[in-house]
Amino acid sequence: MADFSVTRRQAVIGGLAGGLLGAAGVRAAPARESQRLTVAMSGFPPAVEPALFNHTATRRVVPQMFDTLIAFDQTAGMGLRPALAERWQRLDDRSLRLFLRRGVTFHDGSPFTAEDVAFSLGPDHVLGPKRSGQATAIQTLDTIDRAEIVDDHTVVVHAKANDALLEQRLASWGAEIVGSRAFQAAGSWDKWTAAPVGTGPYRIVGQRLDIDVTLAAHDGYWGGRPAFRSIEYRIVPELASRINALVTGEVDLITDLPPDQFADIAGRPGLEVVGGAVQNIRSLGIDQTAPVFRDPRLRRALSLALDRKLFVDALWDGRVPVPNGFQLPSFGAGYIEDYPALAYDPELARQLVRESGYGGEPITYRLLNNYYTNQVSGAQTMLEMWRSVGLDVRIEMVENWTQIYRKPVNAIYDNSCTAIFPDHLGQAWRVFGPNGEMPRQNGIWKNDEYFGLGTRLKESTDVAERRRILRRMLEIIDRDDPPCVILHVSGQFYGKRRDLPWVPGQTLDLNFGPSNQAFAQN
Repeated sequence: MADFSVTRRQAVIGGLAGGLLGAAGVRAAPARESQRLTVAMSGFPPAVEPALFNHTATRRVVPQMFDTLIAFDQTAGMGLRPALAERWQRLDDRSLRLFLRRGVTFHDGSPFTAEDVAFSLGPDHVLGPKRSGQATAIQTLDTIDRAEIVDDHTVVVHAKANDALLEQRLASWGAEIVGSRAFQAAGSWDKWTAAPVGTGPYRIVGQRLDIDVTLAAHDGYWGGRPAFRSIEYRIVPELASRINALVTGEVDLITDLPPDQFADIAGRPGLEVVGGAVQNIRSLGIDQTAPVFRDPRLRRALSLALDRKLFVDALWDGRVPVPNGFQLPSFGAGYIEDYPALAYDPELARQLVRESGYGGEPITYRLLNNYYTNQVSGAQTMLEMWRSVGLDVRIEMVENWTQIYRKPVNAIYDNSCTAIFPDHLGQAWRVFGPNGEMPRQNGIWKNDEYFGLGTRLKESTDVAERRRILRRMLEIIDRDDPPCVILHVSGQFYGKRRDLPWVPGQTLDLNFGPSNQAFAQN
């Protein structure tokens, strides 16, 4: 973020008061309350503050430190459950009354009250440093007008207009509750992000730039005793090094395990592979403004040429699904279950290529080196499929996202989008809406009909009307004016000690708190 005043080194260098807790390797499982958990993950979080980033590394740490008012149950349906609000009631189409849990304390010992809710959902926090509006939280909370304090344990959250998704928004990324008194005492975003204070099952005790982040149990946690006394997130970018650390017992759990390593991990005594599809869709962004892509028929041909079943079977061991459009079943009433599956039709693709007037000019595919699992091998597979329908796509290897977005883009590129709440507005709209990545940040796609439909969708509370709008929005981005090529639902897989009680959820978040299904069952 261009105007984010916190530098990474200022925020984390030297660790925090209290020092870092040591990490242990594989061991016989002791009493749960004395365990230390060591997780090897591929990247360092830019900040462990919930409003600022949707970075994967941030989301792996933040859920341990902060709670939301309402939470998703992490089952396939992503249902809602009480969290810091023990119950809630709709007052009308744009307001929600929440009854806050009593007796909750922050990591610094201060009590949780309605004041903390009003601050956390208010502009001084949601808009980020300098109230710039560049924080991630604005994607979730852009429809919220204010949180009205009724008393210390009751708030009414008001939306700016009708909002059928208020409950889901309050359970989503960026809606975590922070300690308002601790924030004010910190005096600056720099100092706050070095040691942010929440109500979650673990509190931060140290972070060293690109080395590790260490948490300790919050013994006063309202949800029950945390499963571990400490958690060390060790930063190990190289896959081979993460696997070696797991095999030798230096760590208990590793992230970002690709399918070609499943058999090796699963075949070792005491280790196993867990994980599966998550609330994220992989796609290829397309620069609509590039001369070769101006005709939507060619963009559609890029999609029709792909045999996605072959793709996911070969590269993902068949463990991730192909969605029917840019949507997920967890969207509930907002899921158009009879929307057609993504077609594989190379003959129609060839026809559309001819009709588009494509003259055989090279099409650039800007590609990072395996930022996503199997990214390079997947790209090479797709090149052959495109070549078979007459498209000359060529890979341009790049080193970072700045090079991906270098203008003029005039290319296709890999992308992914997480459903921060289960609805089109929580996923595709974040990328394709007028304030989304492609129209606003990169300036490479716009569709006025789609923009208008999304505006109507945000304020509609009628289920039937919402479904009509959603169907048309899906048609636009899949068929009529594609901004992307939808590939498949993303997967997140982990290698771990078999005797480590932990169940991954439906999102990128990691949950080592008492609400994890594994801990609840033990």
